Amino acid sequence: MKFKTTAVAVFGLLAALSAQAAEVDYGAFKVNYDASTVFGSPSLSFSSSGNVVGFGWTVPTDVQVVSLGSLVTASFDLPSFTITANSGWALSGGVNGFLGNLVYNELGGSTAASVTGSVVVDGSPAFPFGGALDKVVLSSTGGLSTGYYSGSYSAPVGAFNSFSFSGGSLSLQASGGLFSSIIGQPQNELRVSLVAMPVPEPETYAMLLAGLGVMALLFSRRRQNS
Repeated sequence: MKFKTTAVAVFGLLAALSAQAAEVDYGAFKVNYDASTVFGSPSLSFSSSGNVVGFGWTVPTDVQVVSLGSLVTASFDLPSFTITANSGWALSGGVNGFLGNLVYNELGGSTAASVTGSVVVDGSPAFPFGGALDKVVLSSTGGLSTGYYSGSYSAPVGAFNSFSFSGGSLSLQASGGLFSSIIGQPQNELRVSLVAMPVPEPETYAMLLAGLGVMALLFSRRRQNS
């Protein structure tokens, strides 16, 4: 009876873990991610010059902290993910991350925001990173200050087959004065970008070598005829 109960619990745990893990194929690479955070599934996909490609999430309005004077802190798990190169593609960095712009309001109070996490490249030891987000003041008058928090992070890696981010957390803090807050907006984004280059198939190299061979043969015959 105990074995049966344990087996049911194990199968239930495996089913829960399976429901939380998800995958998106972006053509050049796949992203396996944790869908259990408030960020849900990736909703962004983009590309730019220099073979830069990327994906990301919009920041939900659940990401917020509000204080009416006392110290209030809130922590939100960032989605863990693993980027894996698809066949026929070569990936390289730096791998760049961006989070912003989280709007803040302070009426005699103060706010703060920071991010932590770790990255693993091709199975290497985990590399921790983190720090405070940059605070940009847009207006400050009559005791009311408004602006936003944002941060950019770059993992200085070269060519890679897999890149993983895990243990990520966004910490928000508000305190003092009459009112202070940091609230996520629909236009706020968590983005990841990298470089993806197509790799010629072996058949392409074979055709190239064959073409060079024909050109060499023709050149040799012309020299003999002359």
